[in-house]
Amino acid sequence: MGRRTTMEKHYYHIFADGAQVRNFIVCDADYYAVFNLIGVAAANSDVAVLSFSIEDTHPHLLIYGARRESIAFKSLFETIYRHYIAATRRGGMSMVFYCDMCQIDDVSYLRNVGTYTIVQPTKDGKRVMPYDYFWGTGSMYFRGERYTPLWYYDKNGVMCKPRCFDSLTVREQRTILHTRQLKIPGDWVVCNGLILPENYIDVGHYEQIYRTHNCFRVFMASPRKAESEVIERMADVRGVAMEDSEARMVCGDMCKQLFGTRDPRRLGVKERLRLARELRLRYSLTLRQISSLVRLPEIEVRSFVR
Repeated sequence: MGRRTTMEKHYYHIFADGAQVRNFIVCDADYYAVFNLIGVAAANSDVAVLSFSIEDTHPHLLIYGARRESIAFKSLFETIYRHYIAATRRGGMSMVFYCDMCQIDDVSYLRNVGTYTIVQPTKDGKRVMPYDYFWGTGSMYFRGERYTPLWYYDKNGVMCKPRCFDSLTVREQRTILHTRQLKIPGDWVVCNGLILPENYIDVGHYEQIYRTHNCFRVFMASPRKAESEVIERMADVRGVAMEDSEARMVCGDMCKQLFGTRDPRRLGVKERLRLARELRLRYSLTLRQISSLVRLPEIEVRSFVR
């Protein structure tokens, strides 16, 4: 029974805190890198990516998969983008970039998140509609047969012909992937230096969430209350980051209360997970901070602590 439960698939909203990652993107090359690395992560993970948009301070993604695989996708995306930053920016190793992940089980909330992940550029004041935003997938849904992906056009408006990844030179491939450890399928198509979302975005699955064009239109224009609900849920999932010294004291007190010792390293895995749950429940600490306090990998904490 437990194993079946862990393999159940859910929808997840992946996002970062723009206030903490103000230098997430600092130039056009970074937009290209994030766009392509989402594709690289998708090719090397067992999840379905349904939508995304990339802002200059943070990304938003909607994915579908088992919890552990979804956490692995998130962690892979974080890691390969941090490696890209370290390789391309002076002092890049010091940049903090982590994402949070919110499980979605309510259909109405799912529809709100689905549109939230593609309308952010417009709601944040950019003079562009979601279906014209280059760095997101808003142009892909509920389109007619005559639709041509906007990524087929270069900066001068000239339509370019997509190419299979295997047809590129090794140097061209490395420029697109930004990693030598991970690959994408050779028959995936690229154009204008981008891994095209049509290779991996599950458009049909996304459209099925809304079922009709009109339903999609309604949620695209969702009221401020619906947006506030998403923002509040993100804040709850993100948690509160204490000063390290205070967090260690709180963790020690909780550990002493539960297990008679102030040192989590003396505990077994089950006890550490219980301690992690209590810290989350009592103090709403961030999962990253809890991971450090209880000395467990973040992927394990995220798998068993909500």
